[in-house]
Amino acid sequence: MQLLTPSIIEKAANDITGFWETSELHDADKKKILEMTCNFYENKDEHIIDQYLAGLARRTINKYSPETGFELNGTNPSNDRPS
Repeated sequence: MQLLTPSIIEKAANDITGFWETSELHDADKKKILEMTCNFYENKDEHIIDQYLAGLARRTINKYSPETGFELNGTNPSNDRPS
């Protein structure tokens, strides 16, 4: 097991938060990679740092690809209103 140091934590945090702006991938691919990163740390959950990095990945996704609720099942709630 590698020794966990503040510099390693800082590097991981900077990599997660800077990924969207530095990656040349399409936005959908960036979002998927950050979701996988978030899921990895949520499932690992061995130390408090895992919770921190999972949350950081989720906040980065929400910053660059916020969800409005309209994405669910491709429906638009305004179409459900009675005429």
